[in-house]
This record gives sequence, C-alpha cells and structure tokens, in this order.
Amino acid sequence: MPTLDAKKTYKNLKKKGFEDSQNRSDDHKYLEFRHNGKVVLYTKISHGEKELGGSLIGQMKRQCKLEKSDFVDLANCPLSLDDYVVKLRAQGLFDTDE
Repeated sequence: MPTLDAKKTYKNLKKKGFEDSQNRSDDHKYLEFRHNGKVVLYTKISHGEKELGGSLIGQMKRQCKLEKSDFVDLANCPLSLDDYVVKLRAQGLFDTDE
C-alpha cells in the first residue's frame, strides 16, 4: 500500500492554497482550503506522523473531496491548484459565478 511523507504532504498542500486553521490542537495540524475568502473544506494531519498510510490517506482524500489517485497527485504536486479548483467546481462546491 502506498504511503505519503507527512511533512512533504503538509508543505505541498500549503503550496496549493491550504492555510493553517485557527482550529488547532496539540495532536493535529488543521488545514483549510479557501476560495474567494470562504472556507470550502478542511483536512488535518497528525503532528506525530512521519508517513501517511492508507487509512489516513483515505480520510484526507474524503476531506479534500478527491479520489485517492487525485489526492496522491495533490500531495505530490502533479495536480495543480488550478486543476484542483476545477475538480471542486465540478462537484458544485463553488457558486457558478466564481
């Protein structure tokens, strides 16, 4: 089963427009994805994780509204911010005039 490097995933999500959330805890980093100033979705990564296994990847891909292969591409950078926004828009997560 493929794994993802937790630190690299966190850094790459930040590059794709995710921001650290005000909702913080001692054991997780919360990330929000905003579009036009509105929080569209969020995900979280455990502070102590070095690698993200299948279960955590599954949770994060659901939170990010992606299929597993698309989430892995988002975390590893082949999926661009623009392509991610297109996928979210296709799911109806943004108003049609945005």
